[in-house]
Amino acid sequence: MYSFFLQGLTQPLHVSAHILALIGLGLLLGQQGIRPLRYGVMAFFIGMSSGIALTRFALPAGSWETALLAGAGLSGMLLAIRLPLLLSVCVAFAAVMGGLLGLDSAPSLIPGLKAFKIYAMMAGTVTSATFIVLLSAAIAVGLRTRWEGIVLRVLGSWVVASTLMVLALLFAKH
Repeated sequence: MYSFFLQGLTQPLHVSAHILALIGLGLLLGQQGIRPLRYGVMAFFIGMSSGIALTRFALPAGSWETALLAGAGLSGMLLAIRLPLLLSVCVAFAAVMGGLLGLDSAPSLIPGLKAFKIYAMMAGTVTSATFIVLLSAAIAVGLRTRWEGIVLRVLGSWVVASTLMVLALLFAKH
């Protein structure tokens, strides 16, 4: 069971859309300040847990990865323009991003696999995703007052550029 939890911990690191969404959201929440960060991370955790729990039911196949990349691009743009957001907007955005990430993180269902192993994998995924958001937000909190926030704005533009490259490669496959 421990190995399934470890597999869940590394799952968000295997998909570039997940990494971009997590880092972009964390940087955006950190740029907004401590209060939006606190409530945003809680909303992300609840949204991610809900989204990954919904994968246990038969849902229509959606393009969750494209939606995640759109959210990552939006967070990068908001970072780059350094727009102060309302607390409710931060919380709603974090919850939606968490839900999309959870829906795109469905564990592989192997016949005969025990349910508690699947839940251990899901717990590992939620844990590592929340940690990545917190880590990138902590970095953003430290950088938001340095050099008038230029470093965060540059990071935001990198998130947008990386998102566009991943989207281009995603659509080039089809």
